[in-house]
Amino acid sequence: MTIGIFANMKKAKLLDIIGPFLEWLEARAIRVLMTEDLYRFLSPLPANVGVVSHEAFAEQSDLVVAMGGDGTMLTAARIIGAREKPLLGVNLGSLGFLAEVSVDDLYPRMERVLAGSAGIEKRMVLEARVRDGDSVETYHALNDVVLDRGGSPRIIRIRVDVNGQFFNSFHSDGLIVATPTGSTAYSLSASGPIVVPAHECMILNPICSHSLSARPTVVPAESTAVLRLESSRHEALLSVDGQLRTAVDKSTVIEIRRAAHSAHLVTFDDHNFFDLLRRKLHWGSLPRK
Repeated sequence: MTIGIFANMKKAKLLDIIGPFLEWLEARAIRVLMTEDLYRFLSPLPANVGVVSHEAFAEQSDLVVAMGGDGTMLTAARIIGAREKPLLGVNLGSLGFLAEVSVDDLYPRMERVLAGSAGIEKRMVLEARVRDGDSVETYHALNDVVLDRGGSPRIIRIRVDVNGQFFNSFHSDGLIVATPTGSTAYSLSASGPIVVPAHECMILNPICSHSLSARPTVVPAESTAVLRLESSRHEALLSVDGQLRTAVDKSTVIEIRRAAHSAHLVTFDDHNFFDLLRRKLHWGSLPRK
């Protein structure tokens, strides 16, 4: 078995955890792959650890272990992309909603993975095609694609069409297009609905809309949402999973649909989404003095 390790080098816990973990893998004759930046950061390393390019990292790994937080998981999922390799998240941060394996549970969970007793949960991914004249850029998001006003103090107007039909024009700070996985991320902060991750759909959620009637809307997973900026006086920003950002203007057309691939997250039989909501987001908890 070959395990790719992707890690957030800014996490203080990483150096304390990864050394013993690599020794544990070496004792089990498991090959480990890293990209060059992490390899150099951790050197010297055991003989079972190899360095590869980002492309070869995803191609040659049977399993990717992302060590960090939810942002690390999102980046790792984007690197894996259409290869659909299993992804296991180890939480070295605070929330860890996606990277839900704790440091204390790392070795018991890995034993179950190696024994074949872990499962795979497929998560819907969004594809955003950004067209500006003859230029076309394609991005993929596990959580969300957001069109917002960027650093401008002025609200913007966004026209949205769904499956070729006019949906709405939002006069707002922006619009979130989220997956079920992303329903507990930025969309949740904008009063969007919580959607069980196994369900497949798209959430269209305006941010601070200047309207008493604008509401988040859930549309089928096979829908295509087309976003156009109608404001003419300034640019806006398109954000992909809160990590990739690009400027857009009135000439830009943004087509968002379900991607051809999905993210394959490693899960366990004691995994419970509703328990996760209660533990991580304090769902249903009453304020106490």
